[in-house]
Amino acid sequence: MKGIYMMIGYPDIETFKEEFIFSQNCGLDFVEIGIPFNDPVADGPVISEAGENVLTKQINIEELMDFIRENKKTKIYIMTYSNIIYHYGAENFSKKYKSTIDGVIIADLPNEYHCFFKEEGFEIPIIPFATTDTDAGKLTQYLDGQNFIYFVGLKGVTGSKADLNNQVNIKKIKEVKEKSGYKVVFGFGIKTPADASAVMKFADGFVVGTEVVKRQPEPEEFKKYVKSLTESGEIYIRNG
Repeated sequence: MKGIYMMIGYPDIETFKEEFIFSQNCGLDFVEIGIPFNDPVADGPVISEAGENVLTKQINIEELMDFIRENKKTKIYIMTYSNIIYHYGAENFSKKYKSTIDGVIIADLPNEYHCFFKEEGFEIPIIPFATTDTDAGKLTQYLDGQNFIYFVGLKGVTGSKADLNNQVNIKKIKEVKEKSGYKVVFGFGIKTPADASAVMKFADGFVVGTEVVKRQPEPEEFKKYVKSLTESGEIYIRNG
């Protein structure tokens, strides 16, 4: 599973639309769409700045979500914060977007609080997180039809470089896969196509955020970089 994270509406509406269309036709398995929040505790400086740009311009996110629905060819996930969904209304958000998106990744929502949104009428799968500290057995309590488990490859915010030879990470991913039966996608800390290829040795997929958002202002650089990601790791997929 090969995926990228894009900040919605960044750097402007037309550039985002062009790059989103490209992302749907270049061999990716999924795209995470970031919905900005004014207190992004998990975001590093690149993604935080992009989110602030979108908020400052007061871009109509609902209209862009309509565009995403109309042009969707891959799986689409929303990555945002709990207050965004809570303010919108969990049930209202679910009714509005469950036919558009395949799941949500809520950066500040611990797995054990998924039930809060479910009890409020939220029907979209919430992707669970795993880290090296996760109890893999307990994690199975939070699996409810999601497509994968999101493994956070480093402690801290997005944009830092992960140690892709970290045996603790590799051992934990194997344990999570075995106990859950779910695919595990590695996020946070991938910089290059070589990094992505390395991740495919021990995980079922990857998602790249900061390095993609960094290139969103330059469509040709964005396309070149994203295409290079889709070409990474093929030997491990064929042999897996």
